[in-house]
Amino acid sequence: MLAVGAIAFVYTVVMAGGTLTIPLYVLWASQFGFGSLTTVVVFIAYVVGVVGTLLVAGSLSDAVGRRPVLALSLALTALSTVGFALADGLTVLLISRVLSGVATGLITATATSAIAELVRGRRTAAVLSTAANVGGLSLGVVAAGVLAQCVTAPTHTVFWCYLATCAVAGVVWLVIPETADGTADKTADGTAGRTVRWQPRIRRPVLPDGASRVRSFVASGVLVAASSGVNGFFSSLAPAFLRHDLGVSNFAVIGVGVGTLFISALLAQTVTPAALVRRDIGTALLAVGMIVIEAALWTHSAPLFIVGTVFAGAAVGTLFRHGLSVTDALCHPGNRAELTATYFLFLYSGLVVPVLVLGLADQAVGTRASSTMLAALVVSTALVGLVLGRRTESTSTPDTFSRPSTHLTPVEENHE
Repeated sequence: MLAVGAIAFVYTVVMAGGTLTIPLYVLWASQFGFGSLTTVVVFIAYVVGVVGTLLVAGSLSDAVGRRPVLALSLALTALSTVGFALADGLTVLLISRVLSGVATGLITATATSAIAELVRGRRTAAVLSTAANVGGLSLGVVAAGVLAQCVTAPTHTVFWCYLATCAVAGVVWLVIPETADGTADKTADGTAGRTVRWQPRIRRPVLPDGASRVRSFVASGVLVAASSGVNGFFSSLAPAFLRHDLGVSNFAVIGVGVGTLFISALLAQTVTPAALVRRDIGTALLAVGMIVIEAALWTHSAPLFIVGTVFAGAAVGTLFRHGLSVTDALCHPGNRAELTATYFLFLYSGLVVPVLVLGLADQAVGTRASSTMLAALVVSTALVGLVLGRRTESTSTPDTFSRPSTHLTPVEENHE
């Protein structure tokens, strides 16, 4: 349990770095003189780092081991943090965001795989992984908002404080064991034999074998991509919307308001009964959340915005946990990190298009119309994933499930 806790802590710390910047965008925009579209570009730089890493190095830890990749991710997080703390212009922000994205891309598949290899029970491993992932996201934005309200020079102080947390995570890393079975071949006497070699190249995202299994995996990927559109909005332009359209000027309130999405997602993953972690329930929550958020923006109601955020966060958590369970059901030890990387590729790719559309539309037609376009895009994408998942259910045969099932009923999905 000590090893699992250590991995989860390092995972949480690195993920927190991905959202630490969210409440500070409005300060950088004022300081460096950029608008909503540039804010989106800075955010997308992070996504580029994540997606590029998943494509090139998603299977790295399958070859070299989990521990080295966890250490590399933590080191890149610390480097990006120094960059944010010393940033004197847009260029440094962009470089630091890319480095932060690379760190996230490295740790998502690696830490998720390491936890799955140490924890008995598919559902328990999925809950721990998603709790560390989304818990880190929520802690990052809330802590940054509170610190920004309480300290002087928040665009510097917040990151120096976080760097100290990274140092603690570095010490915790020392107790993490190696968990990857495929790191080296064993000889007859139990000593390490030939080390598996890894070469950097752009890899085609892997999919499970079998048409029905592929459809179920892709359905879960499309649904988590749709929920990522909500994450993208909250991770880029939501603070500006709260500040300029809803009249919220307190950084702590902004941090908590955005953090509500991630906190709600975390609770949905850890508290929600297993039988309710389903595609249709997640899609319904997503639709309700986006409708209420839109109503809040049109009526300038901050409380209504929080209510919609709770629903949307519950949807994000439900769809993320469901998709991670499906992915884990399809993994075998030799490609666990690689298939998990493909799942996270769906997730982070879903951040780019909706947020870019929102940034362009915000400058062209204003907040209300652009947010309505985002809501329509997110909900319609989720419906596509839901229909694809139901098509899998209707075409499945008993032979389809002779291997780990991708058509996961509430009972099958949560069998440990």
